[in-house]
Amino acid sequence: MTALHCDGSLTADRASYGGIIRDDNSVLGMELLAILRGVTLCIQKDLLRVSIRSYSKLAVDILNGIVSCPWSLQALKVRITSLMEQLQRKEIRHVWRELNQPADFVAAIDTGDGESFFYPPDFPLDLVELIKNDSDRKTYFRTPSH
Repeated sequence: MTALHCDGSLTADRASYGGIIRDDNSVLGMELLAILRGVTLCIQKDLLRVSIRSYSKLAVDILNGIVSCPWSLQALKVRITSLMEQLQRKEIRHVWRELNQPADFVAAIDTGDGESFFYPPDFPLDLVELIKNDSDRKTYFRTPSH
């Protein structure tokens, strides 16, 4: 299915609307690209025992061979699985969104075109707080959807 996200706005001096049309494969493609880039960096830095954690259950299930990959993303899946063969130890796990907040925060930073790297001394304070919550094993309580 295609998702259509819509919003309208009305203020004293302006009326506007906006929307985004996207399909599951576009979001899934970004999730898989993030995993590909992360695994590539781990290998480059000789970090060969890796626990890959993503809140995209679909990406995790595809890489674990539980569900089939959409044809349009098959080449990307093959690149990831091929790279993972270089790892000495690996696991691919689904985590809830709350546990993936530092990665979600970094993905949302607008750095313009291209790729950016952040090192601990340069982390934004909000990111430092999210990482601290993670290392302190902060408990999150999920509320049921209505």
